[in-house]
Amino acid sequence: MQIKLSEVIEAIDSTDVNTQYFYYIPEERIILKGDEDIKEKYLIPLPSHKQIDDYGTMSMFIEEECDGEAKEWLEECIKGPGAFRRFRSTLERFNLTDKWLDYLYYAHEDLAIQWCEYYGIEYLENDSFEVNKTPIVEPENISSKHNLRIININEDNVYGLAYLCKDFRRTLSGFKNQEFKGDVDDCVEELKSYLKHDYPIFAVSDNGKYIGYIVCRIDDDVVFLESIFVRKENRHKGIGKILFDKAESIAREYGNDSLYMSVHPNNDEMLRFLRGNGYDVLNLIEIRKAYHDEENDQTYTIGNNTYRY
Repeated sequence: MQIKLSEVIEAIDSTDVNTQYFYYIPEERIILKGDEDIKEKYLIPLPSHKQIDDYGTMSMFIEEECDGEAKEWLEECIKGPGAFRRFRSTLERFNLTDKWLDYLYYAHEDLAIQWCEYYGIEYLENDSFEVNKTPIVEPENISSKHNLRIININEDNVYGLAYLCKDFRRTLSGFKNQEFKGDVDDCVEELKSYLKHDYPIFAVSDNGKYIGYIVCRIDDDVVFLESIFVRKENRHKGIGKILFDKAESIAREYGNDSLYMSVHPNNDEMLRFLRGNGYDVLNLIEIRKAYHDEENDQTYTIGNNTYRY
């Protein structure tokens, strides 16, 4: 999912008490609800009039950008009905209109970026400006132009992560030379089931696009790393370590020195990653009967025992 950042900002600029915009996932564009025949479940609401809160932005502008007589006049003019009209005329009186419009633009830009990051929508920046944001994390080999954030996933923004979850399921199936036959909606339900059981889910967002995620399961204060996945093109850049550190911090919150996890025995990349983080103690072996018509053409020997896989 992606969108031009300028289009999100334009929609925010145009939103008022009677106007609400939505991002329509199948066509990756912004629409006004009711304009056309669309499927409700694929709509993501853009910030509402209340969330945009231009009145709050006016107050911050006065506090941060104004002083002296201009500040006194502006503080007084935004009290009571007609505040916006009086504010605009007072800006003109003190030649602050351009300064305010710049401030408002960047406030709306910041809100647009937050919205994209929250919903996992990659934002495409305009050539005319660069988003001046300090990444929350700066892993090795990542350009400073990337804006990395750790995003808490909940039922509001779970759909954006479902595409990455689908890639994860395909990868796991590939370890056994099988094909994952589920779709995005199946992955939405999987993630929602985790949330229903209070499993913490976090994603790393790069310019809005989700590039990796973890799911933790908490059972009697023991923290299991249920899932960890990073897009193939984003591996070996420190993203997995960001996510793994987050999972370990959750384990520490529950008084644990270690995470617990199940790993496919031929997932060499993950096993190397775990060894590099001090995870080299075999804990338990998970065993089951073969499924109907299942072919197990690989074997693994652990200690004195050999197992089909």
